[in-house]
Amino acid sequence: MNKTTATLNHLVEALNDGIEFHEHAARETGQPAYRDLFLNMAQVKKAIAADLKAEVALQGAEPDNDGTWLGGIREGYASLKSKMVKDADAAWISSIEEQEDRVLEAFRDALEGDQPPKVRELAARYLPEVRKMHDQMRDLKRAKAA
Repeated sequence: MNKTTATLNHLVEALNDGIEFHEHAARETGQPAYRDLFLNMAQVKKAIAADLKAEVALQGAEPDNDGTWLGGIREGYASLKSKMVKDADAAWISSIEEQEDRVLEAFRDALEGDQPPKVRELAARYLPEVRKMHDQMRDLKRAKAA
């Protein structure tokens, strides 16, 4: 596996962690607006991940199809936390926003340093969508806290 495929697979893992978070939260919330938002964000992440996986395959490597073990632990913690607080939606939103921080950071990192041109190109292409999703969750978290 070369640097391009390794970095793209890292981005796929970060996206997959986010997909799992969003889909789990969508199942847990009682608010249709949150469910729709979470499912929409999961779909956007799936589309981005599919494009990145296609590039990994074009490069002759095996694309990652899973998230990270740490992402699974964070999701489990978020689920537990949501059951122990008064406002489960606020707990999910807070946890998803933290996950969005990690996805955004991964895409920013892919734009910096000595990354291969294809990595920078794909990261730049999807960064606006990644940033938009991050900002939506950040704003929702702030609104819930107010």
